[in-house]
Amino acid sequence: MVSLGADTMAKYESTESAGRSPGQAADGLGPINAVHDDEAVCRFAVAPPRHFVYPALLLLLAEEPRHGYSLEEELRRFGFGPVGRPAIYRSLADLEHDGLLESWSAEPTAGSTRHMYRLTDAGHAKLQAWMEVVAAERDALDRVVQRFGQWQDGTDDAEADAG
Repeated sequence: MVSLGADTMAKYESTESAGRSPGQAADGLGPINAVHDDEAVCRFAVAPPRHFVYPALLLLLAEEPRHGYSLEEELRRFGFGPVGRPAIYRSLADLEHDGLLESWSAEPTAGSTRHMYRLTDAGHAKLQAWMEVVAAERDALDRVVQRFGQWQDGTDDAEADAG
């Protein structure tokens, strides 16, 4: 796992286990083996993986400085599902506290003053490290999807290796 600042990692680790009911998946994808009408079911609610929000925010802010409000739609375009503004602003605060972002108040074009964010040099370095982790996660998921496809087609590893 990429080393974030101690405070951000402590918050990350505590949110991973906090608020989970017994039997709820550790990955935040919802309850596992939930009982409904005396029948065990496995349900997954689509939710953004918490550990991908940090690198996604870093990437978006590496592209250009932005205000927090604009990040919500950009995160949605990544396909994570809904990521609420409170979670975005908490993550921005964590990243800023760890020295990965800096912020300032921008002149309003209309309405209230906007709080803008951009990456620091340390933020650029952490983004690079996170992207290596994300690439490794993607490769692992690709292997799972490939194996599922083999299973679905009626092949297994032995058959695939023999071919």
